[in-house]
Amino acid sequence: MSIEESRVDPRLVLAAAERGPEALLRLGDITESGGVFRGSMPVGPWLEVGGRTPAGAAAVLVDDVLAYALAAAEPPGAWSVSAEIGLEVLRPLPASGTVTATAGLRHADAVSGLATGQLAAHDGTVLALCSQRGRYVKAPQDLVEEGAWGGPPAPGDLERLLAVQAGVPMATSPVLSNENDSLHGGISLLVSDLVASTLAPGLVTASLHITYTRGVPIGSEVTWRAGVRHGGRSLAVVDVDGVADDRVCTSARVVLHSPPG
Repeated sequence: MSIEESRVDPRLVLAAAERGPEALLRLGDITESGGVFRGSMPVGPWLEVGGRTPAGAAAVLVDDVLAYALAAAEPPGAWSVSAEIGLEVLRPLPASGTVTATAGLRHADAVSGLATGQLAAHDGTVLALCSQRGRYVKAPQDLVEEGAWGGPPAPGDLERLLAVQAGVPMATSPVLSNENDSLHGGISLLVSDLVASTLAPGLVTASLHITYTRGVPIGSEVTWRAGVRHGGRSLAVVDVDGVADDRVCTSARVVLHSPPG
């Protein structure tokens, strides 16, 4: 199916900032023009973890914009769920300003779709390339939309909120929810990045790839089990599984390398 043949309800394109993770990260509206979906978010000290802005901080934005592109081709009565998300990091995220994600639908059939896009700084510098494979399933009933999580941004907000550690159960709350009352896929990607980074001090994320095998209901606890496949001074490969109720729900591979410059 081509982008021109896609079906988009314009009421859905403007709702991004009303839900929990989107409100938490202060995402702006997602818009569409000529088959290109676009969304932005501010970056600042509230996103810093260990003195830097992690690549995964933009994971919710990337997930949402790619998901809207996939939703453009949903069969009637269907819903798109993330199967895989990939993020190839080209440059570090800035410490301030805004970042913008753009995406378009590349392929769709009755079962699945593929969307690709990029993340850019406010001056247009490309920061990362991204992709998402989605599966079309029966649309859930009574979708849950959480209210905004308020309060002005403050340094270290994200680090205090998540406070994740490998092997330590993390509680899930509505502020981390998607519309289906499950842990947002972008949050899972972000946490996988943060956990991997703690096991490779001094290195920064080069790429992330995550596969979603099961949903994580809000209210459950997730344990992030990490293993270093390679740990060197200039390159590390870390696998991170998100486990809930003794079942693997997400499986991520994070590649980290020496900071540029």
